[in-house]
Parts: sequence; structure tokens; C-alpha cells
Amino acid sequence: MAVRTRRTVGQKLDVLPGRAPVDDALHGNKAAAGKTAGMPLFLNQAGMTGAVVQDAADVAAESTDEELDALLPPNDSAVEEPIQRMVETGGVDLAEDPSPAPLPDVSGDGIEAEVSAYSVTLRGRTDAKFSSSFRTRNVRTTAATGCDNCADSDCVHATGTLVSTFRVTTTVTLPSVSDFPDLTACQRQRVRDGINNVLRPHEQEHVTAFRTYNGTVSTPFDLTLCRSEFDGQIQALHDSVEAPRQAAAQAASDALDPFEFEVDLDCED
Repeated sequence: MAVRTRRTVGQKLDVLPGRAPVDDALHGNKAAAGKTAGMPLFLNQAGMTGAVVQDAADVAAESTDEELDALLPPNDSAVEEPIQRMVETGGVDLAEDPSPAPLPDVSGDGIEAEVSAYSVTLRGRTDAKFSSSFRTRNVRTTAATGCDNCADSDCVHATGTLVSTFRVTTTVTLPSVSDFPDLTACQRQRVRDGINNVLRPHEQEHVTAFRTYNGTVSTPFDLTLCRSEFDGQIQALHDSVEAPRQAAAQAASDALDPFEFEVDLDCED
């Protein structure tokens, strides 16, 4: 019968029943009491097998690894491999470790995507044309003196009322859906809605601002002047009324700008 032993690091060396103790097999110098020197210890006087009581620590102290390996059958992987694993892992047999191996770290890339959204800018324009006229009413003329540019015979005193009439005409220019030929049906509808519902109302506000110029203004006058200067003086009086009126209408319109409207074309038919 082959002699087999089991080694575990840090543990005692056990001798299985029916196998010779390692120390006696190698040295034969420690016979048990009452036994003949040189007789295998696993046999007693009656020829029966018995257990060896010798401490495995003594065997480990007296035997080298080479001696222990010599007792093992060659190529006995069933014995060698578990021993080697326990030596390498500090006495723990990895084959019997119930803990699962850790999962490795994971890295990678997500899905790439590209999207586009664009819009068109809608701008309108409102042009205003200002015009005015004037006339005098209830003019009274009397002789006067002291005019600088004419003789007393041409110097007069004039009173009356200047009636000024102001008119403005406006022209609104809006973009058209046909200005954007590459649009889908859905996008064309969005542009149409933007023109009619946003841009057109804004330009109408400009029209309203310009129309504040419209109206009639009566301005009384009382002048002493040469007769030849009357027309020019009345014109100047009218112009002095018209200029601030036009400026006020223009300022009201300018206050509405800048204004641009962008139509979001991100839609599907």
C-alpha cells in the first residue's frame, strides 16, 4: 500500500491509519516503548495495524520538504495541487472559497446623436409719407408804421387764424411665405402664422404711431410786417407747428423698435 500524507501549512502532519510515520521511515531512531528497534511502528507485536501517536510537529521539525515530497507518489496532482494552492494563499484553499470573484471595472461610450433646429427671422417695414397744408382765416389788415424793410405805405398789421392740416399715408411691407421656397408644409404654416399673428400686428402699431400726425390745428396770429412778407411769415408759422408734430409721430414709431420675430421651424408634417 502506498504511503500518502496530507500537508497543511501551519497545521500538524497527520498520519493516516495503516501508513508509516514519516520520522521512523526516514530515520528509524525513535522506536516506541516495547517495540523492537527498526520495526515499522505501524505494526504491533500481534501484527495488527495501529495508529501512530507521535506529534506531527516533531515530524515537521525533523523532516525537510524534500524528504516529505519523497514520500508522495510522483505526479500525484490530487495531493500536490491543493497543497500548492494553500501555500500560495496562506493556508486557504481557493477552490473551497465560496466568495465569487469580483467583477471588473466597465467603461465605454454612449450613443452619439446630432439634431438641428433652425428658424427664420421675419422683419416687416412700415413707411410713412407726411404731408400738410395750411390756410388763413378771418384775416384783418390795418395800416401800420415802423416796418424795417419797407415804407410805411407797405407796413401793415395783420391778425387772423392759421389753419394747418396734417396727413400721413403709410405703407406696410411684410414678408411672404413664398420668400422661403425650401420649407415643408408644416414650416410654411408656421411662417404664415408668424406673419399674420405676430409681425402684421406689430407693423400695425407703427401705422398707429404715424397716424398721430394726422389732424387739423388752428393757430391765431398777430403780425406787423411789410405786405410782401405776409406769405413767408404764414409759411414759417405753419412749419413751426408741423415740425414738432411730425417728430412726435416718428418718435412714437421708433419706440416700437427694434423688433425681430423668429419662427421656429422645428416641426414635422
